[in-house]
Amino acid sequence: MSEIEELYEVLEEAREADQVASACVIYEEILTQEDVENVMSTLLYATDLIDFGNFAQAEATLLRVTDLCDEAESRELLLFTLATLKEKKGEFRDAEKYYRLAHEQNTTRGELLLLAANMAFHQGEAPKAEYLVREGLKYQCAQDEAYSSLGFYLASQRRFSEAKMAFQEVLRIAPENEYATEWIDDLNPLLTD
Repeated sequence: MSEIEELYEVLEEAREADQVASACVIYEEILTQEDVENVMSTLLYATDLIDFGNFAQAEATLLRVTDLCDEAESRELLLFTLATLKEKKGEFRDAEKYYRLAHEQNTTRGELLLLAANMAFHQGEAPKAEYLVREGLKYQCAQDEAYSSLGFYLASQRRFSEAKMAFQEVLRIAPENEYATEWIDDLNPLLTD
């Protein structure tokens, strides 16, 4: 086994153990030893930097590999990682944009639109968040989470009967969901006959 292969093995162990600081050090060692940069590894390194709170280095790393991300999979991960970085920095408008761009790279992942919806809501744009969740529901995603978010966004717009229907859909999918039951109980007194 080569030294690089050994480093990748140790790196995988560190990531599995959620040892972010150790993983970052190992990534840096790998980056100095590789002849050709492994883009996917570098993107995972940037993710660990974000988790570690080192936003400046994560952003610099992402900018450095942007032009190397020419395949759909690496492009999607780049955009997703940029979105995560922007979200952690509180830059919700940019985070929303990058989540939507990541979805354009892989339209099977509806959860990317759910994340974009959350960013829209953080900007005070509940109707836009509602729209994005409805779009996300057209794709593969956690349906119960999507309907739960939809119910919340509808309730925030005082559309209580629609919100109740969304939470009822959550219960249809996941009958044990206490959160949805509580929401329905809270919404019932607000509904006019």
